[in-house]
Amino acid sequence: SGLYSQFEVQRGLTSAKLIEYFSQSGEAWRITPELRSMVRFKQVNLLHNFSQLGRFDVVFCRNVLIYFDQATKIDVLNRIADVTERDGFLVLGGAETVIGLTDRFKTVTQRQGLYVPSAGKLALVENNALTA
Repeated sequence: SGLYSQFEVQRGLTSAKLIEYFSQSGEAWRITPELRSMVRFKQVNLLHNFSQLGRFDVVFCRNVLIYFDQATKIDVLNRIADVTERDGFLVLGGAETVIGLTDRFKTVTQRQGLYVPSAGKLALVENNALTA
C-alpha cells in the first residue's frame, strides 16, 4: 500500500528524502505515486528460472538462502547476479553472505547485508560514496 508509520520512516530516512518521496496521510506517510509506480512485488521460486522477469535495480533476498545447501546458494546467487543491473544492489539477511560462494558481488563496507555487483559501477568507487 506504500503507507508507513512515523516510526518506520524515521529508521534511516533523512528529512529531505521524507519530504521528497512521501506525503503525510493522517498519522502515517504515503510514498509518492511516481515512486510507487516504479515498484513491482512478485513472489518467485528461486529454484526456478527467473531470468524472464527482466533486470533488477535492487534484489531483496533476506533470510532465504539459509535454507539452501551450498551448491544451491551458489547457483541462486549467480543467477541473481545475471539479472542485477551494474549499478544495482543485493540485500541479504544478517545470517547470509556471498563470501565464499560467488565473486560476482562485493560487500559494501560497514553495511551488513548489502552487496553490489563486482563488475558494476558502484563497485569501482569508494564504499563511502554509498552513504550519501
